[in-house]
Amino acid sequence: MANNLKIINFLQDFGCAKIEQLQILYDEKNNNFRNILNSNMISKKGDILVHNTKRINEKMLIALDILCKYKGRFINFYQGYEPIFITFLTNENLLYHIIVADKENEKGIVKLVNSYPLSLPKADRLILAFPDAGELKNIDCDIPFLYTSYPGLEVLNDYEDEENSQTT
Repeated sequence: MANNLKIINFLQDFGCAKIEQLQILYDEKNNNFRNILNSNMISKKGDILVHNTKRINEKMLIALDILCKYKGRFINFYQGYEPIFITFLTNENLLYHIIVADKENEKGIVKLVNSYPLSLPKADRLILAFPDAGELKNIDCDIPFLYTSYPGLEVLNDYEDEENSQTT
């Protein structure tokens, strides 16, 4: 059973999370985390738990969905600052940044990514989440990146496929 304080601290750091995301991240598939609502620090809005000092952040929820897909492959993760929502270290000692864009800032994020490494903290890989496929053709980044569109998190390019095709 996950420690209540650990979940509350997670929500304080990340602001919000879907119950399903917490179940995946903390290996608690049957836990509904109802017991942390008694602390008066966490509220529930639908299937989302929110720390009372924060608001629901849709881009953070998308970043957490991506992080959940990497469950079992990462050692550690922490919150970044927009546009890097989450940074995590994998078992292979690779540092990933999860970057989430929306319609209002997608052009700026493309410019930021294209000017890497000057504009972003160092990472071995980027995971870019955009609302649609439209900006993929505009990204010209030296660092390997995975491009996905949401809400379905459909992977539109995969750097691992590119690396395999370059070696064959």
